[in-house]
Amino acid sequence: MTYRLCSLLLVVLLIGLAPIASAQHGEDGHEDDGYGDSDSRFSDEPIPLADVPDRPRPLIEIGPKFLGTGNINQGFTLPTGAVWTPAFMAFGTLRTATQGADSGVTDTQFGESVARFDLFGNLYLTQTERILIGFRPLDQDGRFTSYTFRSPTEFIDPETGETQDNFQEELNFYIRTLFFEGDLAELFPKLDWDDSSPLDYYISVGRQPLSFQDGMLINEDAIDMVGLTRANIKLGGLVNTRVAAVFGWGDVNRHSGTGGAFTGCADLLGSQLPAGNCEDESALVFGLLTESDSRKRTIEIDGLYVLGDETTGDGVHGGIGVTQRIGEYNNTFRVVGSYPVGDETPFNRAGVLVLNQFGFTPHHTYNWAYINLFGGVGQFRSAARGPATGGPLGQAGLLFSAVGIGRFGAALGNQADKAVGGGIGYQMFFGKTRRQQLIIEAGGRYTYADDVVKQDIVGGTAQFSFAVGRRGTIILGGFGAYDLNASQPNFGARTELVIRL
Repeated sequence: MTYRLCSLLLVVLLIGLAPIASAQHGEDGHEDDGYGDSDSRFSDEPIPLADVPDRPRPLIEIGPKFLGTGNINQGFTLPTGAVWTPAFMAFGTLRTATQGADSGVTDTQFGESVARFDLFGNLYLTQTERILIGFRPLDQDGRFTSYTFRSPTEFIDPETGETQDNFQEELNFYIRTLFFEGDLAELFPKLDWDDSSPLDYYISVGRQPLSFQDGMLINEDAIDMVGLTRANIKLGGLVNTRVAAVFGWGDVNRHSGTGGAFTGCADLLGSQLPAGNCEDESALVFGLLTESDSRKRTIEIDGLYVLGDETTGDGVHGGIGVTQRIGEYNNTFRVVGSYPVGDETPFNRAGVLVLNQFGFTPHHTYNWAYINLFGGVGQFRSAARGPATGGPLGQAGLLFSAVGIGRFGAALGNQADKAVGGGIGYQMFFGKTRRQQLIIEAGGRYTYADDVVKQDIVGGTAQFSFAVGRRGTIILGGFGAYDLNASQPNFGARTELVIRL
């Protein structure tokens, strides 16, 4: 009897609440929150988080679309068990610049318009296996297709010895990059179907770039080499360790500091200090390169041995780098060294270079402030450096870095022979999408010995860059420097257009 009475009361209660529930719904059948059509009411229609723009299309695209959507092709299966879904894309970067400098030390002026084009074809077999081919048809051996409208010297062809016109043509179709890279575990998945064995070995073979210690120890843009890398190694309390062994046998450019005549050297003209990165056809490079991650820092320990002939010599090159967070600050400390085996040569000398980079993001900004300091003991030589990469001080700041196009040199030089110095800078971002940025930097250097080229200079630089459309960038920059030895100023300015195709 009690059960029937409770059921009857429940039915009566539900009937009584029905009109109230009905009144709380609008005509569209949705629940009325009491605000009707108020602006504060959430819409019933889904609103996307962001308007995603159409993906940028590369120059050529065959097969699955780069960053595209849709189903993945089935591809085909190799006898090893690997499944390949080939896709090819061509892309590149076109750079054109007009730049010049006025040296009060030598009382000379220099100006040029110059171009560089990096063109690549990338054949993806999978996401871990690919073949990359690259060309740089507008420059070779550090010389660029250019028109010089002011120069303190005549242009001398390094091969014929004849005087050249103001227009310098360096058109070529040499292959600058051609290599294959892949993961052995993915190439031969039948060896470990359940992925339980330590087969994380990566192999690369061919003409390819090689850079370690942020380009201080070695910075080659095209070296014929083979590399074998073992990743995901667990050692003690380290989170992860990578070990790579490399062997290079061709297109090795040796670093001679302040220059020196050698077959294959770039045509070093004007009042700028020569880079002196020269091809050594006899050189062989052997290297063991490691990187380990702990919970607080990344540690790099690298060693290279370069075998040369009597002109260039043999040498041992090594480096240690530590990158870490210190509270709210970032800090990278690097020390690299070189030591000749046998007699010293311009390309092979004893020296140590120390660089510390300290930076942080100021509160309530997207900007970046930094202080970079360096010290060179002796005459450090990188194991190898590409013709257009300048010296090892490129990471010390804009005042010390090579622009990588034409004969426009670093404002304060980028060699480290028996010198100390540094720079302090501030990078600012503008606009809602941060598509404009301004970098302001001041610095100086001092050479403490008399048996090397003296460079006692202070200066400042500014560089403003902004995006043009989706593929273009315009860079405007200039510097002013004062040579303390000659008591004369130096000035330089440049504008560059970068188009990514």
